[in-house]
Amino acid sequence: MSNSKQKPAPPLVPPTTRSTASIAGASNVEKQAVTETFQSVSMDQLISELTKQRISIREDISALIQESIGPLQSSVNALRETVGSFQSRLTAMESLAGENFEKVIAAENTIKTLQTQNTSLLDRIEDLENRSRRANLRIVNVPEGIENGQDLVTFVAEMLLEMTGTEVFDKPPSLERAHRSPGQKPADGRKPRPFVVCFHRFQEKERLLRWARRHDMKYKGNPVRVYQDLSATLSRKRSSYNGIKQSLSDVNLVNESFFLNESFSFT
Repeated sequence: MSNSKQKPAPPLVPPTTRSTASIAGASNVEKQAVTETFQSVSMDQLISELTKQRISIREDISALIQESIGPLQSSVNALRETVGSFQSRLTAMESLAGENFEKVIAAENTIKTLQTQNTSLLDRIEDLENRSRRANLRIVNVPEGIENGQDLVTFVAEMLLEMTGTEVFDKPPSLERAHRSPGQKPADGRKPRPFVVCFHRFQEKERLLRWARRHDMKYKGNPVRVYQDLSATLSRKRSSYNGIKQSLSDVNLVNESFFLNESFSFT
């Protein structure tokens, strides 16, 4: 007993050291199996975590998109309502424009008809006016005031007889009316107003007019001219030919009596 020695206790080995020692003492096949198990568990966890992260990110992005699209969607809806309102108004305007276009066409046709009728009526009125003047003559260049308060019908009849002698009238012609052309009395030295004379007999007017075309007439030393009394419109039409008349007269093709002839008409 005394010679026997007490053996010291074995040292404590940490568990990890033991596991490592056990793995180290295991075969290569066992080592590979353990390693694959650890790797398998790690990949499954990683995939699971990535899947969770992907779902979380998708949800966050979807929420952000919805939050951003909200005001834009409201604006789009308001714009859609505005466009719809404009489209309705445009349709109404197109309908109204179509109706107005038809009315404008009808108005234009009516205006054209009225213009044609108006032109025809004006021509007829002018013809009637000139027909009503057929017994009238205009006596030009008789001095103002030479009648000296006499009755104009008597004065003009005697003046015509004095100017023509007995070649046209054997007595003073019968006149219905005689008066100066309407208007203010001209100042001294200005052109006198013409006489407008209406003959009772159309034949006497025609005899005087034909005679006056071939003779120079004077009264109290003043040259006097006699013309057919025409409407202002017809006078303007005839005056538009003055240049032609002057050109023909300059080359001695015609004289003024040709244009005053009853058979030559500008109407």
